[in-house]
Amino acid sequence: MPAPERREPMSWTSAIGLGARLEDAVAEAADQVGTAHAIGHDLAVAFVSAAYGTAVERLPQLLRPVVGDCLLLGCNAGGLIGGGSEEEDEPGIALLCGRLPDAVLAAVHLEQATLPPLTASRESWWRLLDVGPESEPSFLLLADPATIDAEACARGLDRAFPGSTVIGGLTAGMLAPGTARLVTGGEVHRTGAALLALSGNVVIDSVLAQGCRPIGDPLFVTACDGNLISELDGQRPREVLTALFSSLDEADRARFGDDLCIGLALPGPRQAVGAGDFLVRNVLGLDPDSGALWIGGRVTPAAIVQFHLRDGESASGELEQRLGAALAGQTPPAAALLFACAGRGRNLFGVSGHDSGTLRRMIDIPVAGMFSAGEIAPVQGATFVHGYSSVFGLIRPRAGRL
Repeated sequence: MPAPERREPMSWTSAIGLGARLEDAVAEAADQVGTAHAIGHDLAVAFVSAAYGTAVERLPQLLRPVVGDCLLLGCNAGGLIGGGSEEEDEPGIALLCGRLPDAVLAAVHLEQATLPPLTASRESWWRLLDVGPESEPSFLLLADPATIDAEACARGLDRAFPGSTVIGGLTAGMLAPGTARLVTGGEVHRTGAALLALSGNVVIDSVLAQGCRPIGDPLFVTACDGNLISELDGQRPREVLTALFSSLDEADRARFGDDLCIGLALPGPRQAVGAGDFLVRNVLGLDPDSGALWIGGRVTPAAIVQFHLRDGESASGELEQRLGAALAGQTPPAAALLFACAGRGRNLFGVSGHDSGTLRRMIDIPVAGMFSAGEIAPVQGATFVHGYSSVFGLIRPRAGRL
């Protein structure tokens, strides 16, 4: 009886290169990645410092000698993760290069004007991507928040590809239209989004960990208009916040001014809402005359909200718990993508390398990613843009297809 055919396993390498010039950073990263001829990359994902400005438009030309004629995807970033380190300040490039012999890869550049509307048929998304739901793809979405509605894009993918995972991040930089750089294949765009579909013998599992913990009690929004909340449980937000501040201990009061956020609850009964069931958004300020509250997200009447504080200790514990649960009982991942809020890193934990280091202590695999202006991941079967979070995309072979 012939021996069963062994599939060639996927293999990955991550790298980071730093330098005042993009050419110098690419050269340093190339030394870590190895030659394209020897490795035969199928995919390279690149994250490049926004500080390089228009020089990023030369990225495909600079990377081809390093990664070969593989599929290239990338964007500009606020900070870099790769090669076993996290660089929040120095300009450079982070790379994740993979050989995926049994995978099917397809990339497309998206623009707001050409996105299928939410009411469009699922077939419109299938035609746009030239990918059908039978292939059970996973998606990587890199989006410019100034020129495309990333959450609407993700919701369209949820609807067209039920059960598929969408992860990614928002480009960081000046956040003005035309300042983004998005790489799809050999092209560089200044607007829109870069979308990668991965199918065949590859799956991306998402792990989302928030950087905040709830304080006080859940509250109903009883009056609002867009992102302005006028009443919470029938009271002015200013009155609610004054009472909440009085109930806190001294340590939390000291953080109240700088670390206060608000969580928008996912659908469910008020009494069942707990930590992790919220989409965390910024508190933008109080209206001095009315006492209403401006927040960084739209709300609807009867929505449930709860105030949160950014907290490094809670964030660290949640990340360890969620990564541990994701790694237990699964085919081990071969690599990971990481999208961490620009408000994490040293700002939250006091040290650099926290999030990638947490994964590395559990499993030593190549990791690359960026500090982003928003993180994209599913919660309870629907994909959202998150804030103050850490999103891992654990890349592994499909179960039973090693």
